[in-house]
Amino acid sequence: MKSPPTGRLDGGTLSQFLAHCRTREVSAKTMIIKVNDLPDRLFYLLEGSVEVIIEDERGRDMVLAYLNSGHFFGEMGFFNEQQSSRSAWVRARTDCVIGELGYSRFKALAHSNPDLVVEIATQMAIRLQRTDAKLGDLAFLDVTGRVAHVLLRLCEEPDAEVVDEGRRVRVTRPQLARLTGCSREMVCRVLKNLQSDGLICDQKGGIVVRNKSYATDPA
Repeated sequence: MKSPPTGRLDGGTLSQFLAHCRTREVSAKTMIIKVNDLPDRLFYLLEGSVEVIIEDERGRDMVLAYLNSGHFFGEMGFFNEQQSSRSAWVRARTDCVIGELGYSRFKALAHSNPDLVVEIATQMAIRLQRTDAKLGDLAFLDVTGRVAHVLLRLCEEPDAEVVDEGRRVRVTRPQLARLTGCSREMVCRVLKNLQSDGLICDQKGGIVVRNKSYATDPA
């Protein structure tokens, strides 16, 4: 799920980039990017978490990735000038602070700060690798395997909380359905089986993935 920032940018380069950005706060559940929007600007996540969403052939939402503080997004149109519109939604999972900068201004800035382009390209490569793995899960894993993979990856997210029995992940049944490409009913059946096997348990605010589950991490 998570594609961590690589930390290649020094503080001066990042500060210079942010000095050119318009910074704004967005509330949880706000749609920051919509499909068919004009791709004309780059975003940087200063605080919070967002989700990248596409629509499958049946019109169902599928979450491709969660992005957290330190990630760039909205960069595809900068590298692909043939892209005339956005191809995915980006929605705030939590309250966020984001910086945004138009492509033309970013292009001028990147000439004197090539590390910016290297960092963005590196993050893109990591995300593509994660997306390939997710597509492999959809093609080769059954529903139980998909749900197990997603839960284990959610344990790596910054908002996963360490508790006595394992890690508590803040995710709902509908969110799991979108993350796995399954129906909510199928997800509920799998969670019930995983709970019967003692691998997870429900707790207020989320699902606890018990410590022994890590021994069977299929990733």
